[in-house]
Amino acid sequence: MFFGFNEEEKMVQRSVRDMLEAECTTEDVRAFMDNPVASEKMKNLFGQQGLLGILEADGDVLTGVTYSILIAQEAGRALLPYPLLENIVGLHVLKTCKQHGSLIDDVEAGKKMITMAWRPESIIATKTEAGYALSGNLREVPFAQDADHILAAVRVAGKGNTPHEEETLVVLDRSNEALSMNKLSSFDETYPIYDVTVNNYPLKETEIVKGLGMGTGHQLMEKAQQLGALLIASEMVGTAEQALYDTVEYTKERKQFGVVIAKFQALKHMAADMYLLVESAKSAVEYAAWALQTGEEEAELAVSIAKSYASTAAKKVTSDAIQMQGGIGFTWESDIHLFFKRASRSAFLLGGAYEHNEKIAKVAIDQMF
Repeated sequence: MFFGFNEEEKMVQRSVRDMLEAECTTEDVRAFMDNPVASEKMKNLFGQQGLLGILEADGDVLTGVTYSILIAQEAGRALLPYPLLENIVGLHVLKTCKQHGSLIDDVEAGKKMITMAWRPESIIATKTEAGYALSGNLREVPFAQDADHILAAVRVAGKGNTPHEEETLVVLDRSNEALSMNKLSSFDETYPIYDVTVNNYPLKETEIVKGLGMGTGHQLMEKAQQLGALLIASEMVGTAEQALYDTVEYTKERKQFGVVIAKFQALKHMAADMYLLVESAKSAVEYAAWALQTGEEEAELAVSIAKSYASTAAKKVTSDAIQMQGGIGFTWESDIHLFFKRASRSAFLLGGAYEHNEKIAKVAIDQMF
């Protein structure tokens, strides 16, 4: 079987790369770190190019997955300080419900921005005369202060026999006074995270995604996390690949004892090992995307393999990149530490290598008996 990208997919990737090379330089990334506010220009650009609504469900078939991994890869390459992952996956989730058309149109057009509370937290819905009121906490929500809406899973008592069955996906209005934000210190300053406290939020029926409880919300969140894990794995591939290329170029210019260090055998071996890690991670991500889009039975396993391998590979490659650049690689003036921080954060989002290896091991053990 031959697997490759068609010309249209390659064209989309080139278009995104050109856009980010022009509008998201390392100078722009560092400016964001000094003033961490999501770029309105970037939001408009993604809206104009129609990139956010790339995932579409056609019955039981999911389309646009290969486009989405290529877009995510370019975002990782550019260290994009924007919740691209959350908007692509969030839009796909919203499209499963017919009553969110207006919000979907606004997000796709670049007029509004959404984010997702990935971590399952203890937000409880209590019954009131007007409907339900939400109270609890959301942890480490990316770009929560800048987003117009936050997608989160809450528990609605009585709408299922287990906590998972009671889980319901809702769209919270970030401007509501019932929500308060607390910005957290983050190792990766290109991706700000917030703790969100929800105190007696009046939940409207129109803010519920695809119904109350009965397992629906849990299934939606599991699918969102699966897609998110694949896209973050692809983003790490882009981050690692760019770190490798930048480091190789550095070794061609840096001299030691009057010789460019790229000629040193030890560095050649390191670069070769890094290249193998990047290409292997890329292959794992591309296969997982194909499996997910074609509905293969092993799609879930393939995503776990991709996330596990990409997490380990990206951390190793970006760490070695700092090592290869020597003293300058450890300084604030060097950009290479930004790639290491991005890879380190992404490696633990939506399950690190350990969690996904557990899933892989369970499948392997089940097949033995």
